Amino acid sequence: MRIECKLPNVCVLDIIGEEILRVVGIYAPESKPWTWEDLSPFLSNKCVVFGDFNVDIDQDGKKAEIFLAWADTNFLAPFTPELSTSLRSNKIIDYALAAGLSIDIQNYSVKPHPYTDFLPIE
Repeated sequence: MRIECKLPNVCVLDIIGEEILRVVGIYAPESKPWTWEDLSPFLSNKCVVFGDFNVDIDQDGKKAEIFLAWADTNFLAPFTPELSTSLRSNKIIDYALAAGLSIDIQNYSVKPHPYTDFLPIE
């Protein structure tokens, strides 16, 4: 079930099974008009937030500190791949955060694409 969210590049939905799992997909460019705090009302005790955060939690200093403080306040644990996720840098900016469950991230080697800085799966 899709949850109404007016934040640009944010999609929120609930997957209903034995329990409700909240899933939040995001694209967070540097120019995003919202803050991490704006996502907080969409979080739940059992949720996954995934996408392009444009924050490398190991390399981005103060920006990463602010992001991780928000994640910690909301009981979100980061789950990152082992390989970089950007062609322009050696950074991991695409990953997932989860609360109330553990997830596995799998890496795939893929061919570069000339029109994007993402590593497409082929």
